[in-house]
Amino acid sequence: MKRFTGGVWCPLVLFISAMTGGTVCSANDGQPAAQGFAESGPIVQLKKDAEQGDLKAQYVLGCCYNGDHGFTRDPAKAAKWWGRAAAGGCAEAQFCLGLSCFIGEGVPKDTAEATRWWRKAADQEQPDAQYFLGLSYHTGLGVPKNAQLAVYWLKKSAGHGSKPAAQLLKTMGPSPG
Repeated sequence: MKRFTGGVWCPLVLFISAMTGGTVCSANDGQPAAQGFAESGPIVQLKKDAEQGDLKAQYVLGCCYNGDHGFTRDPAKAAKWWGRAAAGGCAEAQFCLGLSCFIGEGVPKDTAEATRWWRKAADQEQPDAQYFLGLSYHTGLGVPKNAQLAVYWLKKSAGHGSKPAAQLLKTMGPSPG
């Protein structure tokens, strides 16, 4: 996967990118979309596969509508396709949809909904979702503050190599209970 950049997400995305090592979907830095590429053969096939229920195609199409592969950014369409893939169990789409819900881009802002999607992805060992879920429990955003659950999810994320999770664990001090 590639990095988020540009568009309305830019300030948050820079933060998220720094915190996650930049391993989420890509966008086009607000640059005009490459004309014609979004309607080329591979993209037409991608749309067809997504419409026929292919979860990976739905996830990738969501990333496209987030501004990748010559598409014009359309947060509502990105969230729509991530939502379809997320509902089918795609952990990467669940993570991206959680981000959309958290910042309210393409869908209404809802931190509780964001944490629900991150939990689904975290349960599938998606390390960025584990980090954001742990951070949510640490801060009480979208879920009640819970130090034990924060540590649990941050340790899982750190176990997958997440440096931000490991650093936050260090700043939190000794594990609770």
